[in-house]
Amino acid sequence: MTGQQKFDHAMSMKPFEKKQDIPIFPVFPHTCTWAAVPADVTQAYLFRGNKSWMEAYKKTCDVVGWPDVAFPLGPKTVTYIEQMAVRIPGKDLGPNELFQFVEKEGMKEEDYDLIIAKGFGAWQMPYVASIQNPPFTGPFAKFKTIFGFIKCGMEVGQNRKFWDSKNIPMMFHGGTAPAFDTFSMSRGMGEFACDLYDCPEKVKAACEKATPEIIATGINGVKKSGGDRIAIFAMRCSATFISPAMFEEFAWPYLKQMMLAFHEAGITPVLHADGNWLPMLPYLLELPDGSYIVELDGDTDIEKAYEILKGHGIIRGDVPPAIMAFGTAEDVKNYCDKLVNLAMGGGFIIGTGCEVPLNTPIENMKALLNCTK
Repeated sequence: MTGQQKFDHAMSMKPFEKKQDIPIFPVFPHTCTWAAVPADVTQAYLFRGNKSWMEAYKKTCDVVGWPDVAFPLGPKTVTYIEQMAVRIPGKDLGPNELFQFVEKEGMKEEDYDLIIAKGFGAWQMPYVASIQNPPFTGPFAKFKTIFGFIKCGMEVGQNRKFWDSKNIPMMFHGGTAPAFDTFSMSRGMGEFACDLYDCPEKVKAACEKATPEIIATGINGVKKSGGDRIAIFAMRCSATFISPAMFEEFAWPYLKQMMLAFHEAGITPVLHADGNWLPMLPYLLELPDGSYIVELDGDTDIEKAYEILKGHGIIRGDVPPAIMAFGTAEDVKNYCDKLVNLAMGGGFIIGTGCEVPLNTPIENMKALLNCTK
């Protein structure tokens, strides 16, 4: 079976009959920065741009094997769309150090008022320009920022042509984030936590104003790429950061609005759910059956998650980073055996818990890629 055929079967959520079916599941290693390791290049090399990253990714696949599902974005693209200040390898860091997001107060409290009055874009473009390394300045800063997002979309389209030629689907064809998570990352976790207590109605009003714009931009980007899946990087609304009650009040209404809107537009949302999502997962049952993929990173109990979502949503996960980096190939295989047992029930993509750590041994990646053989 091709990667696309395996992926399509997972999306169908059809279970396997142990005595009748050949249980073949898609395997997706979230390979971004790790692509430099088997390719024997530096992180600074990956940051030269999408072409350099794809060259490294292809070399990596030649060394360890080809995945069933591919990650579509290199680190330079990832750091641009995440909308946080970043320290770059070879520039602010050593040439082979992992890039670093900078947790700081970039967005100001008064920016909520700007968004409420003039819309999300009125704040977003100047803000993204201000956090570039170096910042975009001058009369053309806005256009540089817009072109940066357009370029990211074009790169996704270019990468898709290659993976399509291999019959390997990309996990998603565009990316976005809920307003709640964007504000948390842009304000800084400490300041944003205070906002939820000091000016909660203002935060909700800004989320309400921003969400339709975020949806429209996401749909437009995915449609232009010719794809039908969009990543939603909801990385600050797990139980690791907020309580279930806060999730229900501040995050879920707008996340649900996004996921429903994408589904109605014929786009499958891929919810990138870092942190502990176990208390939040029952909310996903309010969505249509089979309308989403949720990616778990090892902090959520994968077996309990599958009990909640089995037959309703597709799960991708979740070999923990600690096992990938510090375990043996046998440890990886043993963990994958647990995932295979879950995947027999259908609607499951075997993969790493978020990104493959930079210090993952090559033997461990091979064990993951061969875990279904």
